Amino acid sequence: MKTILFVALLLLSLMVCVTYSGCSGGVHDIKAGIAAGNEGDYDKAIELFTKAIESGKLSQENLSIAYYNRGRARGEKGNYDKAIADFDRALEINPTLAEAYGNRGIAWYLKGDYDKAIIDYTKAIEINWRNALAYCNRGLAWGKKGDYDKAIADFDKALEIDPKYVYAYGGRGYAWGKKGDYDKAIADCTKAIESGELSQDELSMAYSNRGIAWGKKGDYDKAIADLDKAIEIDPKNGLAYNNLAWVMATCPEDRYRDGTRAVELAEKAWKMKKTFASLDTLAAAYAEAGRFQEAIKTQERAIRKLKQEGEIKDLPVFEEHLSSYKAGKPWRER
Repeated sequence: MKTILFVALLLLSLMVCVTYSGCSGGVHDIKAGIAAGNEGDYDKAIELFTKAIESGKLSQENLSIAYYNRGRARGEKGNYDKAIADFDRALEINPTLAEAYGNRGIAWYLKGDYDKAIIDYTKAIEINWRNALAYCNRGLAWGKKGDYDKAIADFDKALEIDPKYVYAYGGRGYAWGKKGDYDKAIADCTKAIESGELSQDELSMAYSNRGIAWGKKGDYDKAIADLDKAIEIDPKNGLAYNNLAWVMATCPEDRYRDGTRAVELAEKAWKMKKTFASLDTLAAAYAEAGRFQEAIKTQERAIRKLKQEGEIKDLPVFEEHLSSYKAGKPWRER
């Protein structure tokens, strides 16, 4: 299989409670804001934290906490710039607030600035060296930067601190997969699956990740079983659709290929996540189904999208796929 392992939701929550002190009206607003945020009413939470901040009744400690909590709520709404601004303000007041560093790191991560995320996770760790969450999140950021050895070291540390920290297994499985050690990737994904602690979407992703690793090892029965299971658990898991379509379209063993099903799966994957990778898979599915003109047009779109997004390292492979379709030949995974 061509698609790399993908990690599901291993980020620190943006709604981690911080204690507060005092009994002023501003503090009551902080308390009510935390309650609203924990119930998912982030607009109300932001309103209450803002009221507390503007009251002029807060101590410096509680003011820092109000900014921090408003940042969490803004982060939950996807407003990462405003969240970062609030975390900045909280840290100006209280530079030892480890949670603010950790959550600001998440915001930077979600904005795609992995260097700043790593800096903030490192600061959180320096304040609290037993912070398994921060180690795990820093491992994810190292993985995004392609430094899988550092990623594995951080996941190892998270598991040293908390041997039952299931999300570190998922992250480490991703890193092992990228390094080509599929046995270790499978072992870590299996631990995550068997933990019983994953949400439905996380469990689906763990099955998908393990299925990808089985495919890389050439065990297509297990790969298909895991990818089917991933889709059964979460019908919105576009990665599982994409990878199962790739197996059905390109598997070197005839008995596993099914062009009709490959097209069905690939079209769903494209609708869910419009990436150059899903276009590449869709083209392969069309070719396996004998629809070569559609395969050629789709692969040409994939190449254009690839260039637009600057992922030129994959260009030779995509062009090789296109040449195969122009020659009237489906692509076969090697």
